[in-house]
Amino acid sequence: MNKSTFTKGPWKSEDCTPGESEGLCFAIKSEDTVIARTTDGWNEARANARLIAAAPELFDALKAIYEIDVPDAEWSPTLEKCFGVALDAIAKVEGEK
Repeated sequence: MNKSTFTKGPWKSEDCTPGESEGLCFAIKSEDTVIARTTDGWNEARANARLIAAAPELFDALKAIYEIDVPDAEWSPTLEKCFGVALDAIAKVEGEK
């Protein structure tokens, strides 16, 4: 797999709607860099911003899951599916899918 080149985490989300206490725009930032903005409507914008902000930690978790050494005796179809999903998601991040 290729090394990821996305902006280093942690990322955070914050309301970026001027003059509003609960906005329709949320910015996802790493230190002072804006990674993305969401403007999908009040509830969706907030939920999407939180999901995007968690991306670096989620990616690290997927890599950690994929690197677990599971003994053959403990292997199951469920574990195989989980490892497959993790590998597919990692490949998308790495630009291989």
